[in-house]
Amino acid sequence: MEGTEDAGMKKPRTEGDADELQEVRVIVDNYEASVIIGKAGVNVKKIRLDSSAFVSILKTEGSSKERVMQIKGTVDFNVAALQMIAELLIKNDQERKQTDNPEAVVDTHCFKLLVHQSLAGAIIGRGGAIIKSMQEDTGAKISLSTEPLGGSTEKTVSVTGNIEQSNAAITRILTQIRDNPMRPGTTSNPYVPGQPQMSFGASPYGAPSPYGMPPQGYGMPPQQSPYGMAPQMGSPQGAGGATKLEKIVIPTICAGTVIGKGGSIIRDIKMQSGTTISVAAPEPTAPNDRVVSISGPPQGIQTAIFLIRQRVESYQPPPTAAGTPMMGY
Repeated sequence: MEGTEDAGMKKPRTEGDADELQEVRVIVDNYEASVIIGKAGVNVKKIRLDSSAFVSILKTEGSSKERVMQIKGTVDFNVAALQMIAELLIKNDQERKQTDNPEAVVDTHCFKLLVHQSLAGAIIGRGGAIIKSMQEDTGAKISLSTEPLGGSTEKTVSVTGNIEQSNAAITRILTQIRDNPMRPGTTSNPYVPGQPQMSFGASPYGAPSPYGMPPQGYGMPPQQSPYGMAPQMGSPQGAGGATKLEKIVIPTICAGTVIGKGGSIIRDIKMQSGTTISVAAPEPTAPNDRVVSISGPPQGIQTAIFLIRQRVESYQPPPTAAGTPMMGY
């Protein structure tokens, strides 16, 4: 397992750090996603309200059987949200299994957390000391994937146990991640279910993908893209392949983060990817979602999707008064 030399060592923290927001990414299958969201979003709205954490499930293009759930809040808020989600999924699984076997008992769940590969050492510890202690103290089973998921810098941390065990283990894991942040400038390429692995040419900063790369390269001429090609005005960037159209869905509350003030961010994404992008107004039947249409060559479309997902995942809920829950997509 990988990890920095001082991974797992608790770093000094200043007063108030415990209240900082943290993003947690979790893999869920399509059925679990539907249960978490609930009819007309009733379940996810209750989770947000009761936990004070921002919960969002990203929609995935294609035929992937998985989706990524994002949770943002303090460690306590995030654990509270995950507890509610575990209770919901266990109850649903119990009801489904009892249809075939009335004596069936379901009281455990497995969460697959996504963590940057550089944070693995903070969870494992020297010689496996930290992860061993977590398992012994909480009774939960914890395991990390050997390699990052395809096309990403994220590994899975699987936590299996009942509600109490999972809560204790996840609290320890999230605290370790909070207390051992990634080093500045670390390249980050989040896992996207169903996303084909992309191979970009080396950027001027040595980053293999747009994730973690400064917009416009900070000082690069505006006409130069971070992939070493200047987009041609009036035509899609890149060679080979007819123009195509793809649509993705983003939470309405994140639209401003994608569009930017006066459309500045969406213009940058268009230029960097050589695509045409439009963000539709919310439909009356789905006010919490907005459809983003992207047209251009296949490579440009995939670049735009990566950049848009980066913006969605960088969303931070607005500050709220103490005790006031954070709501909305």
